[in-house]
Amino acid sequence: MRPRIGWRDHTLGFVLGLAYVVLLFVTAGDIAMSRDEGFYVRAGEDYARWFSDFAEDASAASSPEGVEAGWSFNHEHPALIKSLFALSWLAHEKYELYPTDSLAFRFPAMVMGGLLLWLIYIFGARVFGRRAGIFAALSFALIPRVFYHAHLNAFDVPIVLMVTLAVYAYWRALRSRWWVIGFGLIYGLALATKHNAWILPGIFLIHFTWMCLGIRADRRRGRTVSARISVRPWWMISMAILGPAIFIASWPWLWHDTLPRIGWYIRFHTSHEYYNMEYFGRNYFRPPFPISFPFVMTLFTVPLTTLALGVYGLVQRGRAMLPLRLGEKLAPESDVTPDTSRTDVLLVGCLLAPLVVIALPSSPIFGGTKHWITAYPFLCLYAGLGFYKVATIFRQRAGRKLPFARHLAPTFAAALLLSPAALETMHSHPFGLSHYTAIAGGVPGAADHGMNRQFWGFTTGSVLPFLKEAMPDGGTVYLNDTTPGAWAMLRRDGLIPDNLRPSYDLARSDYVLVHHEKHFAEVDHQAWVAFGSTAPVHVLTYDGVPIVTIYENPRRR
Repeated sequence: MRPRIGWRDHTLGFVLGLAYVVLLFVTAGDIAMSRDEGFYVRAGEDYARWFSDFAEDASAASSPEGVEAGWSFNHEHPALIKSLFALSWLAHEKYELYPTDSLAFRFPAMVMGGLLLWLIYIFGARVFGRRAGIFAALSFALIPRVFYHAHLNAFDVPIVLMVTLAVYAYWRALRSRWWVIGFGLIYGLALATKHNAWILPGIFLIHFTWMCLGIRADRRRGRTVSARISVRPWWMISMAILGPAIFIASWPWLWHDTLPRIGWYIRFHTSHEYYNMEYFGRNYFRPPFPISFPFVMTLFTVPLTTLALGVYGLVQRGRAMLPLRLGEKLAPESDVTPDTSRTDVLLVGCLLAPLVVIALPSSPIFGGTKHWITAYPFLCLYAGLGFYKVATIFRQRAGRKLPFARHLAPTFAAALLLSPAALETMHSHPFGLSHYTAIAGGVPGAADHGMNRQFWGFTTGSVLPFLKEAMPDGGTVYLNDTTPGAWAMLRRDGLIPDNLRPSYDLARSDYVLVHHEKHFAEVDHQAWVAFGSTAPVHVLTYDGVPIVTIYENPRRR
């Protein structure tokens, strides 16, 4: 029986989310701005100016010329999240809300990370119980790469929130007419966040068909079917009408030449250019990409306890994912049966679909785990169920020997099972994209295997103390993978003085940074040739693995 969710549950979810936002806020300064963030800062500033213009003269701002001026930059991505960045920046300009400019842009996505934990708890509590829900939320928060991405002014954690919320709204809409309307609105917001939302209709259609067939089979066998479940596809109508309307209304760039621009947006992502990614010692620039990539990278980057509990939870619910007759044949002694909504089929579909999409040989892999990060809440829901089963066993056995410890056993089990993930996440900061778990052999093992060590050039922030000490009177730095926008934000945040300047001429730079990615090995060689030495003056390491190497121009000596 599913628990009735009330205000106490939402209070607990709110506290979980708030604690996560605070943690992200106080640790954000350790992570320098990444490549993509710099572009979204510029877009956010453009949008902020447009919002100000709109407040003064809506007609002029809404004209084709006004829209083009405010929204043309970075129009390969929808506008919703960048609009939140813009509004946060406007508030900061007026009220000085944040200690740094970068936090003004990053804060909205951090809040969405907190809301995501709240949602995972509520979703998990409704499906598998409160203990499973709270464990699911915490285990998601303690995935090292999730923790890294949750700091950024980017779309990756926001789209996880929107996808998970759309799945939850669809699931509720199967039983509630009010949720039907809410589902259409939420799906529109998901479309307005990122293109990951494109695969949801397929998942929902497969699930809905499976559910309707299951209901028909239940009725034939005389099983009780909830009268609240609707086999009419009202959700589909809501999604088809409200989804595109919200998508277009939230993105002024689509207000003029709507259909051609939507077509351009779709073509951009269906024929996206390929960037590099190192995988087992090979640099992949173009397809075909390895089918194993998302599965191996999940194995190498998600804490082992979370994976093990997730698999255990999936096994526990295995029979519920099969047709009734097949389930009875394969597991005749099991008392696990599917609910009328066939919830397990929905959750497993949402878990597997992002991985399968990236496993296609033609799908770009340059973003690493963030490209299928939308699968992780559903993995964690099953990890929560796995924890519940383990805690129940633990409680029963502890209660036999120590009756007074019966009620403490689940809390002790949760602390024991979450500790490895918590320690890994703490250790990964601020090198979230460089972190690998014990299955990969840790960071050194992953380096030996030839796995990608980083991307986006954000690790420059970790060598700033050396650069400032080495150039007290100023100088030039060849930034390698760090973009000018990311460097400019370091200056705006007061982390580097104005007299430290980026250079695009390696041979004439005072110092050269090399971010250790396989395709940047040529920069190492170029520095050796330019400076006549292979000896670096500084090497930033993580668990003994080089992350950034710095070479000094001999003319500074």
